[in-house]
Amino acid sequence: MKGLILCAGRGTRLQPSTYTKPKCMLPVNGEYILVSIINKLVAAGITEIGIVVNHSQGEIQQTIGDGERWNASLTFLLQKEAKGLADAVKSARSFVADSPFLVMLGDNLYEGDLMPFIRSLEAGKAAASILLQQVKDPSQFGVAVIHDGQIVSLEEKPRIPKSNLAIVGAYAITAAIWPVLDRLTPSPRGEYEMTDAIQMLISEGKHVAYSITTAPFFDIGTHERWLEANRYKMDQDPQNFMNSSDIHISAQFIPPVRIDPTASVTNSVVGPYVYIGPNSVVQDCILTNSILTDQVELSHVHAEGSVFGSYVHLAEQETQERPARYILGDRASVTRVQGDS
Repeated sequence: MKGLILCAGRGTRLQPSTYTKPKCMLPVNGEYILVSIINKLVAAGITEIGIVVNHSQGEIQQTIGDGERWNASLTFLLQKEAKGLADAVKSARSFVADSPFLVMLGDNLYEGDLMPFIRSLEAGKAAASILLQQVKDPSQFGVAVIHDGQIVSLEEKPRIPKSNLAIVGAYAITAAIWPVLDRLTPSPRGEYEMTDAIQMLISEGKHVAYSITTAPFFDIGTHERWLEANRYKMDQDPQNFMNSSDIHISAQFIPPVRIDPTASVTNSVVGPYVYIGPNSVVQDCILTNSILTDQVELSHVHAEGSVFGSYVHLAEQETQERPARYILGDRASVTRVQGDS
């Protein structure tokens, strides 16, 4: 089985954080989302992995490389236009060929074991298998309706969902999908939908298996979801509860916190749920539930639920008593002087 990670999306709901970097290259607990997905596939025994990107995402290949560090082989594939997930899958046809393959979305983190899902494809001799989870707001996902243990219909982001079973960003697929993708037409959203492709398999009488999971799953499409995923991953990492006071003597840490060894923190209170990335400088700040990606410089900032992009510089005149929320994209620079409001 091969792996396929779809990373070509624009990430409009995560702007300004995605103006200059792809969603899959955002850090969660200090690790790129894409790297977490690669590790997940390798742990499931999948080492031949294709990564679908668009024209503007050359930095992904430059940063990630050929996969040798994860004992994997990475092949980068180009989706020429943003025409939806099914079109992104179709762009990988030459890479996948006749092999079964596992599709993961490049802005999703699934914390469960992939093996039961993979086995559902193999055991049922199915044309495809989808991973499902009960969610509170299924209208934001592809939704499955199941009757007598069989999937009877799928619908992408329905206005009135017929069930609360959402597709959680993972598809196990066989070569039966290729003729379907050739016949697929755009949805009312103007995109080629994977839900429509799988529905065509069902309509043609092919067996589509499924696996229902309760494992944590994060669709990192907004800053709130990004921070939520970061909190979860930080809670799972014992290193985030270690005492860092020997390194940053004049700072107080409320775990979990993760601070890159190259970062400097002085006269500040940090945590809980704060990630401070490489070469960042934090002085006279109070930070809670926030992400500082890299090269961030903060002075006299009281922040909560905030995200600071690369090379952000923010200097307040004095540290405020009440926290503020900041969402600053790469290279944003704000300096307040006496008299500013």
